[in-house]
Amino acid sequence: MISYRQPIALDIPVLVGYERELFPYSPWSASQFKEEFAGIPRTRFMSVAESENKIIGYCGVFVPAPGVEADILTVAVLPEFRRQGIAREFMRQIEQWSEERGASAMMLEVEHTNESAIELYKALGYMKISVRMDYYGPGKDAFVMRKEFA
Repeated sequence: MISYRQPIALDIPVLVGYERELFPYSPWSASQFKEEFAGIPRTRFMSVAESENKIIGYCGVFVPAPGVEADILTVAVLPEFRRQGIAREFMRQIEQWSEERGASAMMLEVEHTNESAIELYKALGYMKISVRMDYYGPGKDAFVMRKEFA
């Protein structure tokens, strides 16, 4: 069974390890996680997914103020747990929290080769609005995607 909760400081070493595995080109450091955690719940929301007391994914979003766009910071799921609805649930949590904080839209970057994530975002109403060349490193472009709130 998969459960969701807010991350705690004790999770940081695990999250940093996953960052190195999942995003080797630009992993977050422990200090970056601490900085993001400091904004919870005022301007940031983060969630972790667990299965059998093991973190299997995490997400985060930043909403600086009501009336502005929310910036999805990360959505990550361990490969062996993908295609089980975890990323979709993270997106539901992120969008709900952002709407409650008065965000006008959602923005995200996704590596241009991550077809499954791009398809999920499209299915959720996100549209590609631009490309950031080499965003994730040489030859690793990012699609910038956006979803307007009604």
